[in-house]
Amino acid sequence: MVLFSSIIFGRLGDTLGRKKIVLLGFLICGLIFAGHNFIRDIFSLFICRGLAGIGVGMIPGSLAALAWGGSLGFFTGLGSLGFTGASLVAGILKKNIYIFSGSALLAFTGFIIALFIKEKPIQLNVPLFPIKIIFKNIRVYLPYLIRHSAATAIWAIFPIYLTTLGADKFWIGIIYAINPLMQFIFMLLLDRYKSTSLISVGLIASFITFSGYALSKNWQVVIALQVLLGFSWANLYLGSIKFLLENNAEKATATGILNSIFGLSGIIGPIIGGLVLFFGLRTLLYFSAILALSAIIVLRILRRSAQTVSPQ
Repeated sequence: MVLFSSIIFGRLGDTLGRKKIVLLGFLICGLIFAGHNFIRDIFSLFICRGLAGIGVGMIPGSLAALAWGGSLGFFTGLGSLGFTGASLVAGILKKNIYIFSGSALLAFTGFIIALFIKEKPIQLNVPLFPIKIIFKNIRVYLPYLIRHSAATAIWAIFPIYLTTLGADKFWIGIIYAINPLMQFIFMLLLDRYKSTSLISVGLIASFITFSGYALSKNWQVVIALQVLLGFSWANLYLGSIKFLLENNAEKATATGILNSIFGLSGIIGPIIGGLVLFFGLRTLLYFSAILALSAIIVLRILRRSAQTVSPQ
């Protein structure tokens, strides 16, 4: 649902107004997150999760467009800091009713804060299916999809892999927390660099990180790799958002599509990972490293092709 919602409401942000979409997204999220407390069966679970996906998908594209002109590194970094803080708070709250109610409260808080956003009125004519925007930015979207599919293939089995290296639940939690914390720190530092350089460095660092996972003999090594992982994602995500906002008038649509690709990779990666997993955990890790390497190659090919068509 995030996949479809991000595309649809990213476009509506550019055509109807970005602030309206952000407000509606927060409002829906607040109501649906609170509604999770009333889940009683698998049917109501599917309904709530689907509606939550719609609400969550409405926000990122238009919000990123509204943030353009300020510190983009600080903006994207706060998202990573939110993941870190929320994970810790969820661990403290423990009970589902407190977690879902707290999540709803945060969403309603986001709604109230968004009321004070100042937006320059802008309405663009964007096709119902923005195929031209997709092809225009394919050298960002396709490497991003390949790399993040490789990552989500790993995340599907990562806790299991860490236990085989000897990590207990406490250290698995610490290892997971390091990544978003490092993302936040690095995003603050990387904002001044060119978007194209950030994307390249992010893909290269991803390849090194995934290769490191495959070669690790103990979980202590993974702690250092999590710092590199945070660095890789900070570069790739910040660079991708920055490129799309710099090069597209349809900013909410372009960044909304990126968020859709994020959702799509969350489907493709675990499916591919589940198939490769038949050959062993380390085989999957090596496979993901190869995918990250292929993303680097694809990026180089697409950039050369773009320069041939319209040299700059």
